[in-house]
Amino acid sequence: MFFDRLRYYCGVHLVRITGRPLTNFGWSAWRKKTSITYRLLVDRRELLSHCADPALQLSTNFVSAALARGDICVAAFDGGRLVAYEWVAFGPTPHIGGVWVEFDKTARYGYKQFVLPQYRGQRIAAALATHGDGWCKRRGCSRAVSFIDLDNKASWHASLRVGNQTVGYAGYVTIFGMFISFRTFGARQTGFRFHRPVEQAATTFRTSLENERSAS
Repeated sequence: MFFDRLRYYCGVHLVRITGRPLTNFGWSAWRKKTSITYRLLVDRRELLSHCADPALQLSTNFVSAALARGDICVAAFDGGRLVAYEWVAFGPTPHIGGVWVEFDKTARYGYKQFVLPQYRGQRIAAALATHGDGWCKRRGCSRAVSFIDLDNKASWHASLRVGNQTVGYAGYVTIFGMFISFRTFGARQTGFRFHRPVEQAATTFRTSLENERSAS
């Protein structure tokens, strides 16, 4: 509740930066027998077909933009149905409100993880987080990095299961069209930061001025 109020009323976003070394075997080595299967999903046509299912919370615009940046989707299937996914990025990635995430080139960044409600509690999220480790290592990455809102205890506990540790903290403030980011030393070592592209910041500032003038 406290952090929700900070975000809503003050425009303050605070997160925990997590990281771990990439493995060679992934979470599947510990999974019990299950009907869930995992694979990397990069085919545009197949991914767009899943956007027709509103329960999956995937849009065609999001999928197209992610694939254009070179991101990949780690997917979980029950039979032929997509039931969970996590996106993995290797370069600057949009967050929300024109804010982007950057990180060191030796890392891969996990984001937009989702599991259908009826499949939660089966540690599918943990399997998604590690399934593509071998592939990412062959690509030249050596570690995984992500972030979790400070008030999201469930995600933090799930993150611990796959060996993630807190490497630092970061955040940003948006107020009166201005954007101010900050990070701790540990986050700086991973290259992690929130930033707003110059053109986006200029557009936001102009919009803010126009709103103030129209209100006066």
